[in-house]
Amino acid sequence: MLKMIKLELGDMEISLAQKRLIWAVCTLNFFGGFRVSETLSKAEGYFDPCFTLLRRDIRIKQVKIGKETEKILQVRLKSPKEDRVGKEILVDVYESRGILCPVRAYEKWKGTNPPADKNKPAFRDETGTPLTGRKLNLILKKCLGKHIHYSGGSVTSHSFRSGIASLMGTLGYSDSEIQGIGRWSSSAFERYIQLPRTKRAQMARKIGNWKL
Repeated sequence: MLKMIKLELGDMEISLAQKRLIWAVCTLNFFGGFRVSETLSKAEGYFDPCFTLLRRDIRIKQVKIGKETEKILQVRLKSPKEDRVGKEILVDVYESRGILCPVRAYEKWKGTNPPADKNKPAFRDETGTPLTGRKLNLILKKCLGKHIHYSGGSVTSHSFRSGIASLMGTLGYSDSEIQGIGRWSSSAFERYIQLPRTKRAQMARKIGNWKL
């Protein structure tokens, strides 16, 4: 589905910056197991900085993993759903080194010089308008409508989160690893944090390069 989205985005009559914005969000939400409410604004006209992911909340970092240096996207979530007290958490999203790589997608979008205000929503188009979950769903339907019978089901922004769990199950990962990636419970998230970076980097590459 991600590959279909990438191909269809290439043919859409929108700017290159918008294509790269949408692709960066799709890959980040998939590999990070994010809820759309964690990465995108709820509305175009306003946002709450205490809950909305801001530009300053995403960092590209280089980390030493084994003998190699790799890039990760480190995402700071404020008041995530699984922590109802409101404690901030950091989620590392690893490069997969394939055509679906979330780090590469984010860097290419940043290369289009999007609005740089660090105190505004992280994902905005050239005009400064935030990308919302509703708008992303409409774009996904445009991309996949001719491939999927939406009357029998649909692909939405939530499908990235459920999709990563389904694919990891297909690849044979344990229940605790799957729960950890998506932070489906606070205890699972604690197990996820304790997984060594070498393990998480290997998982990202295996998922990103999975073949039918």
